[in-house]
Amino acid sequence: MSFRSLLARSFLGVLLAVASFAGTAATEYAFAAVPAPNVPLKLMSVAVQGNSRVPTADILQAFGYHAGDKVTRNDLDAGQKRVGELYSSRNVGTSLEERLRISGNGVAVKIILEEQAASAPAQPASLVLDKVEFQGNKKVSTADLEAATKLRAGGPVSNELLSADQQAIQALYKNKNVGGSFQPQATYPNHDQHVVLVWVIKEQDKAAN
Repeated sequence: MSFRSLLARSFLGVLLAVASFAGTAATEYAFAAVPAPNVPLKLMSVAVQGNSRVPTADILQAFGYHAGDKVTRNDLDAGQKRVGELYSSRNVGTSLEERLRISGNGVAVKIILEEQAASAPAQPASLVLDKVEFQGNKKVSTADLEAATKLRAGGPVSNELLSADQQAIQALYKNKNVGGSFQPQATYPNHDQHVVLVWVIKEQDKAAN
């Protein structure tokens, strides 16, 4: 198995960000009379502020009401809830404030958003080495191979560490004037992140020039 194939298993997994949502409503009145939640009002304007990760057009579509529409305060609360659901569906966390300015039978709406930063991508789970074995070595002892290499049971394993150990084995064989090929084979007995590594060595009479 190649170095690249060994680590392929560690790069599986998808991080799903869970969006949080908090919504509030604030109302300003030009007059003392406060309309009941079910009293129709003329929607004068809808503004969106603070969004960057979700387009304004999508927010307005989810809100569902436009200037000139007849709405109640209950309708506007429902529109605010739909905006929160839109953010949840996009896996973007946010706090939302809906500000209403009511003057007579008209209402102006401002949707103020504070989006959360994007979540960091998921990191692949580390591979753990359960065992290292050497097979086929007759002219170079296992003790010498273990002394030359760094990978140990219980420690992490990666392409970089494998490459370093392969170079160390090649250098050891060259110093002993013994040629050979050295192929790492990795298995996953428990079908998880635990690896058994076997170095398959095919020795030659002497090192190649």
